[in-house]
Amino acid sequence: MKLKMIIALILCGLFGHDCINAQDAETLFGRFESRFCILDSIIHNPVTGGLDGKGNSEVARLKANIQPIDTARVDSVINNRVDAQIAAARSVTGLSVNGQIYGRLDEGFGLDEDDALSRYKAKVQADIRWNIFGSGLLHRKGKANEIRIRGEISKLDYRREDIGRLVALQKEQFRIHYDSLLSGVLAHRIYNLSLLDETLSYLLKQGGISSDDLLEILNEKSEAERLMASIVNPAPPTSDLSAPGAAIVTVDSAALMTFISRYNVETSSLILRQQLLDQQIANTSYWSTLNFSPFLRYSYYTRPVIDNSSNIDAGVSFIIPISGETGKKRRALKAEKEVLSLEKDRLTAVIADNIHLILLDIERMNRSIIGEVARLTELKTYLNLRKDAYVNRIGEYNYLARMREYNAYILCCERLLSFSYQRDCMLASLQIYLPDISILNFCKETEASVAAV
Repeated sequence: MKLKMIIALILCGLFGHDCINAQDAETLFGRFESRFCILDSIIHNPVTGGLDGKGNSEVARLKANIQPIDTARVDSVINNRVDAQIAAARSVTGLSVNGQIYGRLDEGFGLDEDDALSRYKAKVQADIRWNIFGSGLLHRKGKANEIRIRGEISKLDYRREDIGRLVALQKEQFRIHYDSLLSGVLAHRIYNLSLLDETLSYLLKQGGISSDDLLEILNEKSEAERLMASIVNPAPPTSDLSAPGAAIVTVDSAALMTFISRYNVETSSLILRQQLLDQQIANTSYWSTLNFSPFLRYSYYTRPVIDNSSNIDAGVSFIIPISGETGKKRRALKAEKEVLSLEKDRLTAVIADNIHLILLDIERMNRSIIGEVARLTELKTYLNLRKDAYVNRIGEYNYLARMREYNAYILCCERLLSFSYQRDCMLASLQIYLPDISILNFCKETEASVAAV
């Protein structure tokens, strides 16, 4: 019986058993059999609803985590600022009070040439004037509209920055979720590789086999352990590998592009900036450079010879700039608008190209998922047939080769999780172009699961 167990452990092509301790071989044989029973149980006899958990598909997680941004508070704060700025602009009346007080110093030096009646010692003047073109009456509506447009641009800037942060957090949630699933699968493969490593090392020490297979196992085990070490909070080994859940997510590209072309934050911001330039052009006129101020002035004189006197004057003060500054400003604003128009066309093309590339990657991941699901179904069928063959076997078989068959199935599960994770991150990348609506409104989910065997 011990000889039988030793032969069962040794690979095809290995001969001799004198150098192998029968008791150690029996222990290894028992561990292999126990491991095969566990793997058959979690692959062929499901306990839960599959690796991904019942009702916990990729799209369900997206719906749970990506939500429209609540911008009510931000909009309220910005609207309050806009209202305050408009009120401040309208409060500019153009009215001003000017005054001056001075005394004459030339009397003691004999320089005063005025006659006795016109001579005075000190003068006090005060006037009130109204700069009509400098008041809030000029371009009243245009200035208010300019402030409102700036407020809308600020809202879009906030949404653009915030959606970038939320998408980054969403991708991190995906990573944590898939790392948890991956660690539960990876733990089984690492255990299997450790058992293969222990067995091959034992046989190598006994001089029974070459080290070629052992080196391959060591490398695979090191890579698997490195991957496990990169997971922050690994989950315990999963108890169900029978039907790894996966979803095929197709995106309505036509509807998505139509919506983005109308409501994308980047292009909407450029459109608002163009509108702002239009309003600034309208607000820039030669009249705004004029200073035309009617005034009413009161003057009081203290006289050395006759009684003090006072008088009231009315008039108009005006300043007319002689320059081409206004026209040049308007031309500069129009040139800036043309630059923004080019930038908008370029940005639209870039966004369309980026979305097209992301959609192609999503399609590739969907096809990869379909391929892995098909391969898992085939492997599951194969493992089931092999299990029956091992049960009904005549003689011994290669335990190491059988363990590698299970590892092929487990490795396929890992790849399926990797493809699903990449696809979900790509969906999140599309979300950055949709600040106020979920990308899932343009998606359709189709279940892709491993067939029961």
